[in-house]
Order: sequence, then structure tokens, then C-alpha cells
Amino acid sequence: MKLRFFLVFLVLAIPLNAQIGGVEANKALRATVQKWISVMKEIQLKKKEWQDKKVILQNSNEALQAEATQLEAEILSAVERQKKLDTQSENSLAQKKTYDDARLALRNGLDQLDEKVSAVIPLLPEQLVNEGKIQKAITDHQGFVGRNDKDKIALNARLTPMITILLEAEKFNQVVTPFEGLIADLGDKKVILDGIYFGLAMGFASDLEGNVAYHLKPGPEGWDKQKISDSETVIKIRELIDVGKGDSDLRLIDLPIEIAK
Repeated sequence: MKLRFFLVFLVLAIPLNAQIGGVEANKALRATVQKWISVMKEIQLKKKEWQDKKVILQNSNEALQAEATQLEAEILSAVERQKKLDTQSENSLAQKKTYDDARLALRNGLDQLDEKVSAVIPLLPEQLVNEGKIQKAITDHQGFVGRNDKDKIALNARLTPMITILLEAEKFNQVVTPFEGLIADLGDKKVILDGIYFGLAMGFASDLEGNVAYHLKPGPEGWDKQKISDSETVIKIRELIDVGKGDSDLRLIDLPIEIAK
């Protein structure tokens, strides 16, 4: 009897255990399926997020590529501009050096020009020297010549009076110029002379009565008066002066060759 009860118990116990194991398996399966579903949802969500981010990244990449292309073009343009600026700068420096060299050469040559202009001044007759414009130019020029700091004087300041002197001398040299007020000392008396200049080459002077006449010649110490002793030549010089001043009719007047040289 005991043996039979034990067998029955074994037979009954087997299906019960099997049922319990099936329920647990179903629970485990449902849990697994739910977890799988959850994972799939997470995967789909991440995939969707990735797709969205991928689009954003692609758009950003395209924008960055476009910006990079624009920046590259701007860099190339800036490089070209810099090259042009460098070239212009080099040209400017070269021009500045040429200009500075020319100024230095001009400044170095001004001393020689000073001497030449200073040598011209005594050749100018008193009537020309006393004119305001050239008188100031001569005063300025002689003031510059006497200075020891010539390198501190502006080039224009030094050149202007010299150019004025030379231009006025050139204009005077091209015309016949009448003058008056020259004084001659005859020893026992002084007489007032008038006359004419033939440019800077020579001139003639005489008193109003035609009693005395002079041949005027320029020299390094100024104009020299040479008294004419020949009475016939004195008369001709008076006539020449009257014609030159417009006080007499135009006519041909001949003078001795030695006087007209």
C-alpha cells in the first residue's frame, strides 16, 4: 500500500510541476518580448533622432562648406590686394628714394648755384636792383648765402629768390631800358645823367644838355662809367638816348665801333 501511494504521488506531482514551469516561462517570455519591444522603440527613437540630427549636420556641413569657400575666396582676394599693396609700397619707396636723392643732389648743387647767382647780381644795373621785387630777392638770397646752416633752409626758400633774380635779369636783358637819376662827379660840380641800357650788355648816359656822356659797362664790381672825350660822339649819344626814351623821332645813329662793343 505504501508503495502504491508513493507511485500515485509521483504521477500527480509531475503535471503540477510542469504547469508551474510553463507559467514562469510565459512570464519570462512576456518580459523578454516587452523588453525587446522597448528596445526596438528606443532604437526607432534614436534612429529618428539620428535622422533629424543627420539632416541638421548635413545642412550645417553645407553651410560651413559654403562659408569655407567664401572665406577662401576672400583670403585669395586679400592676398592679391596685399601683393598689390606691397608692389605699390615698393614703388612708393623707390619713388621716395629717387625723390630724396634728387633733393639731396639739388641741395648739394645749390652752393654752386649760389655762387653763380651772386656773381650775376653786380651785373644788374642800379635801376633794376632798386625795384622792390628783385631788391627783396637779392636781400633774401644774400641772407641765405651768409648762413652756416643752409641745410636747414627749405629748398623752395632758397630757390625762389635765385629764380626771381635770374628771371628779372633775363627780362631786363631782352629790352632797351631808359633810366634817369644817375649822378656824375665832374670834379668841380656834379651833374644828373639819364640814359638807356641795352639789356645787360652796355648802356649810355648823358647830361640833359649833352655836354658830357658816358659809356656804361657791367663788371664784377658793378657797372663802370667810362667818360667819352670825343665831342661828336657825346652829341650822338645824347641823340641816341633821346631816341631810346622816345623823346625824339626814330632814326639811325651810328657810334664808333670801340664804343658799341
